[in-house]
Amino acid sequence: MRIALLTAAACAGLAACDAGGGVTQVSRPQVLLDSYLIAHGMATSYAENPDANLAVVQELARLDHRASDAVRALAHRGGDVSGTAEAVAALTDYAARQTASAQ
Repeated sequence: MRIALLTAAACAGLAACDAGGGVTQVSRPQVLLDSYLIAHGMATSYAENPDANLAVVQELARLDHRASDAVRALAHRGGDVSGTAEAVAALTDYAARQTASAQ
């Protein structure tokens, strides 16, 4: 249940970023940061599982590094919002699938 709620929150954050409508430019980086932090927590949780698959942990680490770099660039230099959203979404999706399958 907790995983489903975290996944829903991350997806909602990413959807709000893409929707534009009521989301201001200032809040977009914060939504992406929040979404990244949720996905990072899911990836970390999976990696700490003693039964975690090494290949999955390595892929999570790769995706986490990519998303982290994108979020950091967005925060410091006003990087590419769509590229950052893609990186965070890839981590969120993969982490959610792995965490759900580990349940």
